[in-house]
Amino acid sequence: TKSRYGYEFSRDHILQSQGVIPALYDLIGYICQPGEKILTMTPSYGYFKHAADFNERELVLSNLICKEEEFYMDFEDIDNKTQDAKVKLCILCNPHNPTGRVWKESELKELAEICFKNDVTIISDEIHCDLLRKGKSFTPLEKLFPGSEKIITCMSPSKTFNLAGFMFANVIIPNEELRSLWNKKQIAMDNPLSIAAAQAAYSSGGEWLEELSDYLDDNFKFLSDYLREYLPQARFRVPDSTYLAWINVDAYLSHVENLTLFFANNAGVLLEGGNMFVSNAKGYIRLNLACPRSRLELGLKKITDAILTECR
Repeated sequence: TKSRYGYEFSRDHILQSQGVIPALYDLIGYICQPGEKILTMTPSYGYFKHAADFNERELVLSNLICKEEEFYMDFEDIDNKTQDAKVKLCILCNPHNPTGRVWKESELKELAEICFKNDVTIISDEIHCDLLRKGKSFTPLEKLFPGSEKIITCMSPSKTFNLAGFMFANVIIPNEELRSLWNKKQIAMDNPLSIAAAQAAYSSGGEWLEELSDYLDDNFKFLSDYLREYLPQARFRVPDSTYLAWINVDAYLSHVENLTLFFANNAGVLLEGGNMFVSNAKGYIRLNLACPRSRLELGLKKITDAILTECR
């Protein structure tokens, strides 16, 4: 984090989890008491809602504002909703999943200042931070508020290096009381192989990551060109980060309620439809571009054929 983002933190603050999602499940239970609420921005990664539901905590939603497929936080709405004294936690996704937005420093500062003013803790899920497009930069939230006890940062090599099966994530918790509670509640089951894999990826994977970034950038260009030629009414903008494309196909399939099932049944392609992203996602599909270009091209052809057949 120091070499890539100029971000430093105390070694005492870093803890391990079996993944960012397991960490969210646990942290929500530690931070929010029964009857208290959690805020997140939508569309949202579905497991944010699942984690809230698991803990029987209400999830309060703030819709992102979309302008020409660029997404923005609605700070007035966030301020209004965090003024509810029952809202104790905000789950931030940076870079954002599914839209791929990397939030600017000014946006992060405004969000944090609103949350701090209203006594709301922030969990910043930064799992996609290494997967930037060329020319883009990423700022960890805690870098702007060093050591803030109202910020918890979650990072993992799982997305960047395809190590999800090792079930390993880093959770940075500056608050000593919360760290103590974490250590008291957690079962120490760190897998030595997972630790070794994470160390190897972070210490020796830089060149591989650069090559991956080049390949992903080319895949996104291929996708953009393909949509322009074969599905010109689809709305798409190359994301700032992630390997995921967020595409609006509502112009073609506005009548289809479940796009996931539609493409599974009619194209033989497994993707995530907007219905899987909590709310504010009608007409969208999320495609995974971390694959060989030949597979991407085949998938796009099947998707296009299914759409055009449905529209005849």
